Amino acid sequence: MAADFARSMAADAARLPALLDAIEAWLGDNGVPMAKLAPVMIAFDEILSNIVNYGGGTLDVAITLDDGAMQATVADDGPRFDPLARPAPDTDATIDDRAIGGLGIHLVREMMDEVAYAYENGRNRLTFRKTF
Repeated sequence: MAADFARSMAADAARLPALLDAIEAWLGDNGVPMAKLAPVMIAFDEILSNIVNYGGGTLDVAITLDDGAMQATVADDGPRFDPLARPAPDTDATIDDRAIGGLGIHLVREMMDEVAYAYENGRNRLTFRKTF
């Protein structure tokens, strides 16, 4: 049976913890195994924090659970930005030699089964999927 979650809010750092708590509670209440919940929440935290800190505007979160898989879409109307266009960070380099930024989206790519970006109707749209 499919389950859906949807929230819309201003991209405001003060409101982010409550949104993350709501997502985590909803996923847990709908049977996402605890072992899979942590990486999913890291992905949500990274993506939503970046929007709040660098994007702005309004953000929308839509999540569907169906047949042991989660599909999530996070959309915002901040400045156009494709986080997947950045090259993967050199994780073999020392911290002092690494370029700043890009590690969070790299983690999202590594932990999720699929990650995609589109810019549609003046909105950034990042979609990611995890099978449980």
